[in-house]
Amino acid sequence: MLYFAYGSNMDWERITDRDRAPSAQFLLRATLPDYKLAFARWSQKQQTGTADVVMCPGGIVWGVVFDIDPAEKLKLDAAEGVNSQAYRPEPVIVLAENDATRPLRVLTYVVCQKAEAHQPPASWYLNHIVKGAIRWELPAEYCAEIERIETL
Repeated sequence: MLYFAYGSNMDWERITDRDRAPSAQFLLRATLPDYKLAFARWSQKQQTGTADVVMCPGGIVWGVVFDIDPAEKLKLDAAEGVNSQAYRPEPVIVLAENDATRPLRVLTYVVCQKAEAHQPPASWYLNHIVKGAIRWELPAEYCAEIERIETL
């Protein structure tokens, strides 16, 4: 299963945790065109705003594509709160870095009920995103944008 991670699951230690997707294999960096990164959900359990992608003509969200054993999808669904309707799996088309002629149909997770206002992330949560963006060498300006997001 091809999975596009744009938020905290870009962090290698987080995605390969035994309760998420220990089989995850990094494939490539990719972009999700006409979307933007947002923090559109407040997690009561974790006490943080959580990442989402929302439609934004002309926008771009960087992330990474992992190949995950389909048998682990239920664990990833549970980690993303699919049963509690926090997130839902959503098929999207991403573009492989530097190759707009190579669209890939992948699965990602989006917030089910988006908050009207920005939900600031906790610093520990944002750190997962920053760590992943740096590890996978996403563009420096994109990493800097993420690092500038105000935290709780």
